[in-house]
Amino acid sequence: MTGNSNPHSVQASQAVPHPMEIVRGQTTKATLPRDIRRLFDRFYAGFKGKGGLNVVFYPGWSENGEFEIGCGVLVESGGNAATPAGLVATTSYFGPYEKMHSAHQTIHEWARQNGRKLGASWEVYGHWNDDPAKRRTDIYYLVGA
Repeated sequence: MTGNSNPHSVQASQAVPHPMEIVRGQTTKATLPRDIRRLFDRFYAGFKGKGGLNVVFYPGWSENGEFEIGCGVLVESGGNAATPAGLVATTSYFGPYEKMHSAHQTIHEWARQNGRKLGASWEVYGHWNDDPAKRRTDIYYLVGA
């Protein structure tokens, strides 16, 4: 699967909470990339622990207004937040971050086709690769009835 291929494969599975250490902030659809960078800079300026993969958490989403996000890392234990537990729809995206939208759209289409509502979502970023085509991001959406 590459960043330019669509559709992405969507799987449904049960997720357990995973602890994370994040900083929270407000953003809009238009300022999201800039605000993610700003929040990660703020997070890493104050984070002294040992963390895992980077994560961006979206407890809610607004197409037209402000919404909250959290940026930080997955941790083994503790943390100040956790990913939600429950049924999730997930896909893996490979490619440049600025083209990830198609993977999100695929999950939204899956939800429409299956009569499901999507809730909170999060992105877990794989280890850095200088080749954008090899950058992996796992995308998760909490699924409701």
